[in-house]
Amino acid sequence: MSGQRPAIALGYAAFVQLRHHPYEQYVSARLGGGEVSRQVVRHALRRTELSWPAVLAADPAAFAWRVLGETVALAPLPRYPGADSLHRTLPVRAADAVILHERLGMPAGRAAELMGLTEPELHVQLRLARRLLAERRRYATP
Repeated sequence: MSGQRPAIALGYAAFVQLRHHPYEQYVSARLGGGEVSRQVVRHALRRTELSWPAVLAADPAAFAWRVLGETVALAPLPRYPGADSLHRTLPVRAADAVILHERLGMPAGRAAELMGLTEPELHVQLRLARRLLAERRRYATP
């Protein structure tokens, strides 16, 4: 059993190594970067770490992404026009997919993996976002 703890710690460390930078990019896209964004990522990863054995029994990517989203939602919004506008306009998953794939330019497979989705599920979210944004523009135009 004692050999299991270092393996769990190494697994978590590898998980963080693969996700820390993309998580910071995502949070910066939503909150504008800076120290608040770094704190949000640290807090979300710490929450994930504290639940790591249970996370491993589920889907680690989906769990950590949900925790990150919850942590961002609780953070103070920046004071500039349009801050986090996608998340005020679209369902959360669709907004996240747009940020990762279209704003940050991540390949669809990588964006899906970060969110704990399959690539086809990510494409569904992107299509939903495009449809909803087009409808919104259509109704906003006089």
